[in-house]
Amino acid sequence: MATAAQFPWPTVLTQLAAGLDEIAAKPAAEILRLRSSLGVVESPPTLLIGAAAGAEPPTAVERGSPGGTSVAAARSEGVDDWMGTLDIINGMAGLADEQERRRREQGMSHQAALNALRQELQQAEEKLRAAEMRTREVQAQSDIRLQRAQADANAQVQDIRAEAEARVRMIRTEAEALVRHAEERARVADLRASTAEQWLQRIDTAAKKLLSGGQASLDRAPA
Repeated sequence: MATAAQFPWPTVLTQLAAGLDEIAAKPAAEILRLRSSLGVVESPPTLLIGAAAGAEPPTAVERGSPGGTSVAAARSEGVDDWMGTLDIINGMAGLADEQERRRREQGMSHQAALNALRQELQQAEEKLRAAEMRTREVQAQSDIRLQRAQADANAQVQDIRAEAEARVRMIRTEAEALVRHAEERARVADLRASTAEQWLQRIDTAAKKLLSGGQASLDRAPA
């Protein structure tokens, strides 16, 4: 009776109906295990049906009434069955609470694992973004270095080409100067040769005149 006093009757009836539905859904072996663990004796079906119908606990029977002893004994047994049923319902409610607690714990564990996976995924994404940024920085630095190397190479090529062209121009100028000098010397030599030839012709002409004049004088001289 102390256990029944802890619950209001509407609540008890509601739990009883839900408990009976759960009892019908549960295997018979589990119900027997609960009843044996709670020390409840198997009750007649009529008493359980009366308890399921929402009958209130029987009141005390007057001692002087006829058949009061048998009715009191039956009602006492009914109360015991009623209390046993309530104990079963309370045990099943506790089992349901335990299952609900386990589900909540599993849900919390799954949520914690999901949060951990999300955190790991976020960290992996951050690392990936950092790696991509680092890759872009390295690529940009490599491009800058490559551009600088190409600019230096182009500058060196331009310098070498300019130096080569300057040397070619200098050699060509020197060669042209040498050619002009050689041509000038040849022209001077030709001029000298021509002058010498003219002088030789004049000398030859003068010599011939002298020779012819001397011969004529010899011919005109008296014997």
